[in-house]
Formats: sequence, structure tokens, C-alpha cells
Amino acid sequence: MSKHLQIVQVKQPDKTLSKEQKRFNSLVKKIETLRHEIEQTKELDLELRRIGEARVTPAEKAAMAACRDWIMTLSNSPFRHKLGKKQKEKFGLILLEEVGRLLETSFYKDDLELQELYAQYEDSGRSYEEIREEMEQDMKEMTAQMMNDMFDMEIEVDDLDDPEKIHEKINAKQAEYEAAERERAEKRAKKGKSDSQLAAESSVKKTAKKIYIDLIRHFHPDKEPDEQRRLEKTEVMKQITAAYEADDHLRLLELQMSLLSERDNVFADFDNAQLKYFNQTLQEQVAELEQELFLVSPEGNGNLYAMLYTPNRTWMLANIEQHIRHQKEMVRGIQKNIKAVQQEKIFKEFVKYYELEDDFFFDA
Repeated sequence: MSKHLQIVQVKQPDKTLSKEQKRFNSLVKKIETLRHEIEQTKELDLELRRIGEARVTPAEKAAMAACRDWIMTLSNSPFRHKLGKKQKEKFGLILLEEVGRLLETSFYKDDLELQELYAQYEDSGRSYEEIREEMEQDMKEMTAQMMNDMFDMEIEVDDLDDPEKIHEKINAKQAEYEAAERERAEKRAKKGKSDSQLAAESSVKKTAKKIYIDLIRHFHPDKEPDEQRRLEKTEVMKQITAAYEADDHLRLLELQMSLLSERDNVFADFDNAQLKYFNQTLQEQVAELEQELFLVSPEGNGNLYAMLYTPNRTWMLANIEQHIRHQKEMVRGIQKNIKAVQQEKIFKEFVKYYELEDDFFFDA
């Protein structure tokens, strides 16, 4: 938008703005910033997805493939039979740890050879599929418990396998919440509003109606003889009507200022009571835009590459390049290690000094 909507003291330039006038300007600036951030975030999200699919995923696949080669090299090493009893036990745990991490990735979660290798070193006699089902069951129990604790729901573990049932329960809880909100709102309404509050609301709505009439007088398409201009005005009228019907008073002010080029910065000539009511609607709009900003962000919309995102494009691209470099360095490092453990001495030293996540091993 070419012009900046704000309150300015055109009548009494020697006086400072009131608290509510300053708050109006601050909220308008916040809304404009959020709208810009939402559009920018959408663009960056798409760019991140494109670069991710074209360059990040191939680099990660190459790194995971190198990890798989490393695991197979260790598993097939002729030197593992030369380890002592305790080191053989540790070696089995090393393979479990390395294979388990790879099976947790999207690239190799269904790799049957790795699953068989995992089962080979897992001393419980269970297959990897059985182990994964047990882990998934534990995760479902944690998820159900979390939802029940956070949202006061009654989710059963088995419900998590039925999306329709989960959807029904969430909708029921939402309906319950909305009913409680309506009840609270009705109670507040029964208390009644002060005359000044009612006057402020009425005045703001009258102002919005005046703006609406002002705009439709200029942009109503019915009396436009030119077909192209009629189509353009029809689209503009859709925006005007949508803003008016949604009680988006700020949007009406913006449309009035931006569409009528002869208008300069707006002085919203409300008294403080009226402006306070208007500012409340702006604050609600800020909250809605903040929620929208999260939902369109990579973190909020489930972008696979969200860990590389920042709102600054330069930094985001730098994160991507750094991540790709790291994947390439990982490949080179693994290839170097594969070559090194071809020597018996280095293989034994690797097993000896490998730090397990729960390392109870020590040299006798």
C-alpha cells in the first residue's frame, strides 16, 4: 500500500497525540507489518520447499547412504571375530545404535536388510517390526496422555488409529469450548454496557457505514460503460463488501485511502471512547494475523525443511548452504572412516573408544 494509514494532528499540530491515538498508530503499524510478514513467509516457504527438494534432500540421501555403507562395513568386518568377549558385546550395542538411528530416518525406515541386522544384534529375540510397534505404542500412549492433560479430552490410545474418531472428539471439545464462551459472553452482555461504550460502538459503526457508502459511490460497477473498467470495479467492490460485512473497519479505512488517490493520510476524528473501542477490534485483528503467520510458516505448516528456515532470506539461504556443506563433509568423513577401519588396529580402537549413549563398558 503506497500510503501509510495513521492519525496525524492536522487540526492542532502543537498538541501531542493521546494514548489511544498512539495505540491506534502502533496497532496499524503492527497489522501492516504482520500482513507483510505473512506474504513474505509464504514466498520463503515455497522457496525453501523448492530448494529442499532440489538440493537438500539429495545431499541428505547421499549422507544417509554413506552411513549405510559404514554400517555394512562394520557388520562385515573380518576383525569383529577377533574382539574379546566384552568388546564383542559392546560391538553389538554399537551396531544397534548405528542401525537404529538410520532406521529412524525417512530414507531407510523400511530397509529390510537393516531391520534384519538390527534384530540380529537385539538380544530379546524380537523382530525390528515388533520393537517398532512397541515404540509406536509407547508414543501413542504419551500422545493420548498429553492431549488429555492439555485439552481436558478423553482420548483413548486406540483412537489415534482412527482419524475420524479423533476428529469427532476434537470437534466435540471445540463445540463444548465455544458453548462455554457463548455462555460467558451472554453473562457479560447481561451486565450491560455503559452509555459511553454503546455510544462509541455506534459511532464507529456509523463511520464504517459512511466509508462504505463513500467507496461504493465511487466504485459501483453498474453505471460504468467500459467493460474492462466494469470488471475491475466489480473486483474492487468485492473487497469493499467483504471488509464491511466482516466489520473490518481498518480495512475499510485502508481501502478508502488507497483507492481514492486524492486522499492523504487519514485523521480518524474519534473521541477517546470511540477510539478505544476501535482499538479493541484492531487488537483482535493482530491476534488473528499472528496466528495466521504461524500457520503459513514452515514450522506451522509441516515443511520438511523447517529447521533451515529464518524470516531473513539471506540467512535462510546461508543455513541451507551450510547444511548441504555439512552433509557433504559427513560423506567425506564416513568414507575416510570406512577406509581406516580396514586396518585391524584401528577397528579395535574404534570399538574401544566408541561412546555409547548408555556406556557401561570399560576395559578390564
